[in-house]
Amino acid sequence: VSEDGDQQKRAQPRPAPPRPAPPPPRPALWEPWPSPCRSSWRFGGSREGVEWLWTTTAPTQRRPSPSTTSTRADSNRRTYTWWTHCPMMPQNCLVTPALCARPTPHSRTDSIHMPFGDVFIHAGDFTELGLPSEVKKFNDWLGTLPYEIKIVIAGNHELTFDQEFMADLVKQDFYYFPSSSKLKRESYENVRALLTNCIYLQDSQITVRGLRIYGTPWQPWYYGWGFNLPRGQALLDKWNQIPDDTDILITHCPPLGFLDWVPGKMQRVGCVELLNTVQRRVQPKLHVFGHIHEGYGMMTDGSTTFVNASACTVNFQPMNAPIVFDLQTSRST
Repeated sequence: VSEDGDQQKRAQPRPAPPRPAPPPPRPALWEPWPSPCRSSWRFGGSREGVEWLWTTTAPTQRRPSPSTTSTRADSNRRTYTWWTHCPMMPQNCLVTPALCARPTPHSRTDSIHMPFGDVFIHAGDFTELGLPSEVKKFNDWLGTLPYEIKIVIAGNHELTFDQEFMADLVKQDFYYFPSSSKLKRESYENVRALLTNCIYLQDSQITVRGLRIYGTPWQPWYYGWGFNLPRGQALLDKWNQIPDDTDILITHCPPLGFLDWVPGKMQRVGCVELLNTVQRRVQPKLHVFGHIHEGYGMMTDGSTTFVNASACTVNFQPMNAPIVFDLQTSRST
């Protein structure tokens, strides 16, 4: 009987271990940001401000990148993590929400959550065709933003900002461009003057709190849109205008190898002349661009931080979160 009793005891299952305690509640400042590239923002509150932990997992590019960061071993996926800090009352905070990869309808801008900051940078494509009516709506939206300084460049969709392109379009009687009837109905000669709520840069520079910011809209030829130039010397001539002492560079197109991968084409589409200009000569602290929907995110080569601030996904939905930076400047500026 004793042996049978021992066998019964041994046959009894062990008690289940205690369940772990539930995780602590999320901070009040936590807010999820939907993103097509599987990015996530984690917010942690404090008395002094808010800290952002941004982690994104992006497909590894099998094709070698000209970036010095490509020396790491390839794997199926690669994860990048950055910490930034934005005080509750920021003094030197750079905001790069940009809406820059694709024109965002004005009715959708109201749903975009805009973070704290002092300087707003938009890297182009704020309209569909650059129509004066579209520019006015965008300018009105800029007027509602609380940022002290707002800097904007054009993108390939701002057709009317490219005077040479429009002159050629008129000569051809608009025959080769879709939606030509929309362009014909509006006067576009002084369209740049409609941007009264921002600083518009086109191959020009401005100094903000000691930071030299240069903006230029040109890009390698892309399906007959605005600000197109052939690859090679024509684009290099434009990049040669960028001053050596530039701290923040704003272009519409990306440099080759940085956030420029287009899965549908299985190739990088960035500009190699721009890459050489940035890495070998200018070496800015920050390079902001857009244009390529799939490239949303950040990278660095150890000297320059590259930001693809595209607000729209490849499906033209404004789902990507604004990107916030702290850049140290002189208190006297």
